[in-house]
Amino acid sequence: MQLLVTLRDLKIQLWVILQRVLGVRVPFLGIPLKGVNNPILVLDGIIEPLNIFVKTEAIGQFIRQFNEAIGFQCVKEEEYWDSSIPFSSYYIYVTEKLANDAIRNCEVPMSEDEKFEILHLVDEAIFPQNSLVKALRTSQQLNSPILFRDGEEPIRIQLESIKIKVVSSYPFDGNPKYLDNSLIHLSGIIPVEYAVSKARNLIEFENGLWSAIYSLPYLKINNWKWIWDLNWLTIIEFSN
Repeated sequence: MQLLVTLRDLKIQLWVILQRVLGVRVPFLGIPLKGVNNPILVLDGIIEPLNIFVKTEAIGQFIRQFNEAIGFQCVKEEEYWDSSIPFSSYYIYVTEKLANDAIRNCEVPMSEDEKFEILHLVDEAIFPQNSLVKALRTSQQLNSPILFRDGEEPIRIQLESIKIKVVSSYPFDGNPKYLDNSLIHLSGIIPVEYAVSKARNLIEFENGLWSAIYSLPYLKINNWKWIWDLNWLTIIEFSN
């Protein structure tokens, strides 16, 4: 098991070095439904950033609250969201980078566990009770793809990393247009089934559920995927 994890990590690091890309966490499967604790499948993603920067309050909030949490003004520079990357993935990536830089530059005596404890606390302050942020941060902390359900132990899984590219994003209010018990059941079982079977048709099936529940256009291109992206719904293009 350890050897498999090591080989996967080396593969990701090699891609980052050779292709000048970022390794990020991608919420690949999982549909949010109000009042329903659905599982989220988080995969390792590889993306080439296009440096299309947009100012966002969430990262500014993180800088202020992280500085307050550690008691030093170690994070001073203003950070922007590279909108060529899913926002949720970029938030998790850049905030850990900021934390690492701050700990190093200010020589803050802090272990990895302590660092992630603070990251989780700051995440919760900015995105209260948000299972997506918890899933992505937990995957980052464990350095592994995971199947995550809020309140339960995350399950590490062995899945290949995916190369992704953002196609487009749309504002998301979280209000379903149509929902019944069968759709709730199906949306919850797909991430679990995919983690076991890796069946490609489950990806297409979840795209169909996104369309049915939230009245979104059905994606007819095989390697396009709707993903939950906090206040956005984002279409990504993916490949192994």
